[in-house]
Parts: sequence; C-alpha cells; structure tokens
Amino acid sequence: MDHIGPSERQILDEDLQIIRVTLATIITDIRQFSSRAADAVQDALAKLDSAQEEFARLNKSR
Repeated sequence: MDHIGPSERQILDEDLQIIRVTLATIITDIRQFSSRAADAVQDALAKLDSAQEEFARLNKSR
C-alpha cells in the first residue's frame, strides 16, 4: 500500500471499528439460523481484533 496520511489512517481505523461493531451486533441473529455461520463470524471478529491491534501498532510507530 502506498503511504497514507494520518487522516486516511484514522478513516481506516474508524472503518474497522464500524465493521467490528456491525459483526458483533448481528452475531446473535446469525446464530439463530446457523451456529456454523455464527462461529465463522466469531472467528472473523477475532481476526479483526488482531488486525486492529496491528494497525494500532503501526500507527504508533509512525
């Protein structure tokens, strides 16, 4: 990825937060239809958390 400025990093961070909140909000509804699908969303949340931690780490080093 090309160099991105602070405002773009902030927007990306906010986008990641929105995605996380959205997934966390709908996981209960998804589980009513499919526990397997809900488990996949739970895995996605864990990976998203890891991505956010890495993104935050990279932002601190700049």
